[in-house]
Amino acid sequence: MFEESLKCVECDKEYSPDKPRFRCECGGALDVKYDYKAVQDRIDWETLDKRNFDHNRYRELFPVVEKEHLITLGEGGTPLIRAEKLGEELGLNNLYIKFEGMNPTGSFKDRGTAVEIGKALEFGAEEIIVASTGNMGASISAYAAKAGIKANIFIPNQVPDIKFRQMKKHGAEIHQVDGDYAKAAKKAKKASKNNDWYLMGDYPYRGEGEKSVGFEIVDEIEADKVILPVGNGTLMHGTYKGIKELERLGMVNRVPEMIGIQAEDCNTVAKAYKEGLSEVPEAEEVDTVAGAIACADPLDGKFALEAIRESEGFADTVSDKEIKEGVDMLAEKEGIYAEESCGTVLAGLRNNLEKFDKGEVIVLVVTGHGLKT
Repeated sequence: MFEESLKCVECDKEYSPDKPRFRCECGGALDVKYDYKAVQDRIDWETLDKRNFDHNRYRELFPVVEKEHLITLGEGGTPLIRAEKLGEELGLNNLYIKFEGMNPTGSFKDRGTAVEIGKALEFGAEEIIVASTGNMGASISAYAAKAGIKANIFIPNQVPDIKFRQMKKHGAEIHQVDGDYAKAAKKAKKASKNNDWYLMGDYPYRGEGEKSVGFEIVDEIEADKVILPVGNGTLMHGTYKGIKELERLGMVNRVPEMIGIQAEDCNTVAKAYKEGLSEVPEAEEVDTVAGAIACADPLDGKFALEAIRESEGFADTVSDKEIKEGVDMLAEKEGIYAEESCGTVLAGLRNNLEKFDKGEVIVLVVTGHGLKT
């Protein structure tokens, strides 16, 4: 609606939003730029409070132009749950969980998919393609079914059976790849060119949809720190960008510290953060129970790294044992059944308690439901 351009994070080259583009010519990630003055004339908290508390509450800050292209299954509006027992055990008075497993297909991916599908329809796509570790593929399959377009999903061969069946049930064409997510992503990109299929995934418009995680957090609470799992880095970037946009519009006074947690055996962004690197290295080998964030070559890794540094947060890694303990504690202490990748955020908090003050408002973003594993 108010989208002005796509700007490269590497070389600053800008592109018109009138044609589909997934990466810059230089290979850099693209960020969507808006006419914020026009947005400011349209929304404020009084206006938003008259709308439903869901993903489309913040539609002026999404790049979908036509109302009929706003495909929705009721995503967003997920609960922010006070984690009293965990907080007491950890000595933290204001610990909260943003439970994204309550989205229609069971993960935060639905927020990005709603926007990506909308853009695909605007560009006249009849068939789409994506690489996925499972959650994105399940989400895109569902929304493609709703939109009436065919979905092709490229997945690594170790995707959990439940996610495979979820994609298949929605009518998607599944292409299994012998290798990890990075290999699936390369094959999907090649197939999109060969078949003229619209490429979806962790590209500009998905991150725009995932901004609503950040919008909702600051809509509900004044957080000091937000802890997220990091795979491709798109959720970290989207959440941070969303909060920064509301700050730019004069709707929030401050931005929380963004904290990214990864599995030890897929420590791309955390390695760059700890070693002071400007680029995010590719992981040589990925072997972790947290399959949903097992992204060896994160598409939005640099964006995630910038969000962490600019907000004065930090990045860390946790072991598979600690991840499993985190999942168990979420279930046993707070009644939240989460998939393995979500155990990273609680494990990261437990390992770094000295960096948190007792009275700080801390939000753990739990990204997917445990029924998906």
